[in-house]
Amino acid sequence: MNKLRIGDFECWPLSDGEFLYPGSTLLPPEGEPPDKVPVPYIAMLVNTGSARILFDTGAGALGPETGRLPANLAAAGFAPADIDIVVLSHAHPDHIAGVGQFQNARVVITRTDLDFWAAAETQAKLESGELYGLGPLEKVMAAYVREHLGSVKNLWLLDGATEIAHGILVVPAPGHTPGHAAVLVSSGRQQLLYMADAIIHPAQFENPGWTSAFDLSPDETVSTRKQLLDRAASDRCLVAGFHLPGGVGAVEARQGRFRWEPAANQNSEREKASTGF
Repeated sequence: MNKLRIGDFECWPLSDGEFLYPGSTLLPPEGEPPDKVPVPYIAMLVNTGSARILFDTGAGALGPETGRLPANLAAAGFAPADIDIVVLSHAHPDHIAGVGQFQNARVVITRTDLDFWAAAETQAKLESGELYGLGPLEKVMAAYVREHLGSVKNLWLLDGATEIAHGILVVPAPGHTPGHAAVLVSSGRQQLLYMADAIIHPAQFENPGWTSAFDLSPDETVSTRKQLLDRAASDRCLVAGFHLPGGVGAVEARQGRFRWEPAANQNSEREKASTGF
C-alpha cells in the first residue's frame, strides 16, 4: 500500500489480508446485507522520525486470507524489531493476534479494555457464547485474549486520552468495546484520525446509526462514531479505519450523514484531471 505523509510523519496502511463475514453481522436488515462480505484488515504504521508506531497487529492465522501484515511490513522497509510502540485499539482477535511479533515494542491498550476482556465474568460469557450470541466464535475471542494478551510483558495501560509520542494522541472511543480507542496523528497542519472499529463498513458513513453484531454497546458506538466523524470533517482530517477498503480517505459532513472518499479514488481523479483520461 502507498505511503502517505502527515506533516513530517510518514504513514503506511498495511494490509493483513481479509476475512469473509456473514453480511447480517455487519449491517442491519434495512442495509440489505449480502450473504457474505469480504472485510479488509488494514493496520497503520506511523514513523514520526523518533518513533515507529503500529496501530493494531492483524489477525494472524484467523483465516486463510489473513496474516499478511509481516510481509507488508517488510515491503515497507521495516522488521518487527524496528517497531517502538504498538497501539491495540481493542482486544478483538483480528487486532491482537500479531502482537507477539513485536518483542521490542511497548504495547498500548486502555486499562478499561484489558480489564474487561481479561475478567473472569467476560471469559465465562465468551466460553458459553452469551456475550454476543455468536456461538463458537466467542470461544475464539476468549482464547485469543488469553493467548496473545496474556503473554505481553511490556504493557502500557492508558486511563484516558494520552499522548504516547510526539503528535500521537490515543483517545477513548468506547462502544464497539468498553475500552475501544482511536488515535489522532498530528504533524504541522495535517491530521489523520485512525478510527479503528468505530466504523467498520463504508455504508455507515451515509448511515451512521447502523451498528453491527460486534458492537457491544450500540448506542455508545453510534455516539462515538458521530463525534469522531464530526471532528474529522470539521478539522479536515484524513480518516483511517481497520476495516475500510483502501484504509484511508477523506470525510465530508452532509446534514447528519457523512461522505467518505477513499484516498485511492482521490488519486485516480487527480490522475484523470492531469492526463485528460
